[in-house]
Amino acid sequence: MRAHFLSALTLSLLAVAAAQTGEAQTGGAQTGSAQPGQAPPQTAAPTSAQQEAALQLLTRVFGAETVDAALFAPEFLAQVPAAALTRTFAEVRAGFGRFVRVDVSGAVPQVVYERGALNVTQFALNAQGLITALAIAPAPPQGTAQTAALLSRVFGPQTVEASLFAPAFLAQVPATALGDLLAGLRAQFGAFVRVDTSGALPQVVYERGVLNITQFALDAQGRIAALVFAPVTPQVTFTSLEEAQAAFAALPGQVSLLVREVGPVQTGPAAMPPRTLAALNPGRLLAVGSTFKLAVLSELQAQVTRGERGWTDEVALTDADRSLPSGTLQDAPLGSRFALRDLAARMIAQSDNTATDLLLRVVGRAGVEARLGQTAMPSTREAFALKNPANLALLRAYRAAGLNRDARRAVLAQAATAPLPGVNVFLAGPVARDVEWFASTERLCTLMADVAALPETTLNPGVADPADFARVSYKGGSEGGVLNLTTQVTTQAGRNLCVSATWNDARTLNDAQFVALYSGLLKLLR
Repeated sequence: MRAHFLSALTLSLLAVAAAQTGEAQTGGAQTGSAQPGQAPPQTAAPTSAQQEAALQLLTRVFGAETVDAALFAPEFLAQVPAAALTRTFAEVRAGFGRFVRVDVSGAVPQVVYERGALNVTQFALNAQGLITALAIAPAPPQGTAQTAALLSRVFGPQTVEASLFAPAFLAQVPATALGDLLAGLRAQFGAFVRVDTSGALPQVVYERGVLNITQFALDAQGRIAALVFAPVTPQVTFTSLEEAQAAFAALPGQVSLLVREVGPVQTGPAAMPPRTLAALNPGRLLAVGSTFKLAVLSELQAQVTRGERGWTDEVALTDADRSLPSGTLQDAPLGSRFALRDLAARMIAQSDNTATDLLLRVVGRAGVEARLGQTAMPSTREAFALKNPANLALLRAYRAAGLNRDARRAVLAQAATAPLPGVNVFLAGPVARDVEWFASTERLCTLMADVAALPETTLNPGVADPADFARVSYKGGSEGGVLNLTTQVTTQAGRNLCVSATWNDARTLNDAQFVALYSGLLKLLR
């Protein structure tokens, strides 16, 4: 799921979750990462030896001018190259000044600079002592009263006070776009009530919802340089599938839900066909965002099975492949080579758009379109370009093409080289929702069943709690007005189930509400 990320610094750089078990934990760190709708995993208090080890290792990472790649596990560097880390740490020093020290005495390790500090919110090592997970966030300014006062001035008024924000912040998120975003929050959650700084994270309280302020930093002049917030997911408990289906049906807009068994319930003479356990418009074609990437993975798997490609085959990155985030591959050097299995992992676990477009170039669109059931579908780059207001003529041509495959492909060929939009385009709400990937929950469950045995589908469990199930395969997708969650689980009793839910609306969606319903449904099925 997406958080609203408004920052003048590239500080959301290092969220690389460890998928392995039995990893050492140090400091306030943890193995893995919290998923949507879940609290972070609990960890034991660190020992003094662990604190000292964390101090030394983090000092070597953040104190050096260049990153020592030998400190990181190969799977980490495959996703975030050492050169990218070095560039990002240089940007951090440019914003926060000279590195001073690492402090491991608090709840989480903290990297202290001349003009600010970073909290190390995620930090994990493998059995060899190499870093497998690292995430940082700007430490909140000192003084809860100052924090509450500033946040109240941001979220309370109907208009944005631009002087509260650093110029570099406003260069990325103009005051008008920020105003639209805050207005959308009021429309979604009701009137602003207060800012609460009594807990571990500052919270913005509205009439019908709460936001966690997960990142908040000021520059040397006391202006806001980084701000990240995410809705607090409410807890929902269902007592029956009928109750869960009714809750999804009550959502505004268009909703599709399917819960069905996967594969034969038993083997041998007593085998029974899989049953549908809950269904709400399961055949309706709705926009599903990045969940379409299951079709790319399915086609890749088929080509590997036929011997046309191998998982270790490599492909080189070109400028034409670069898309917008999510993911990090768009920042990789030109000509970088990646194995198909690596690209598949990035596409599914991180929803990396550039990795997706690379794979789409390799496998071709015909097979993917056939699996998805969509004529002349766009790449992620082409979709972003069509949503760019600067390319309005292309969007009109795309719409005019309708289901004419040749006409639509001609427009997509132009969109492939058209300029990409800035992030502010997507802050005010849904943008050109007809430029999307459309599929039913029936088809998504079929696609997931085809690829669920691949390890790439288990790297990110999504909303499901892995402790509740023997196996979890997941892919989701979202943009303004579009949200899909598709999960195949194996229960502890060995039952295989697919749960796919899609929500489309012309208005900004209440993601937290949808995730809460989906989480409650999964809890019911465990």
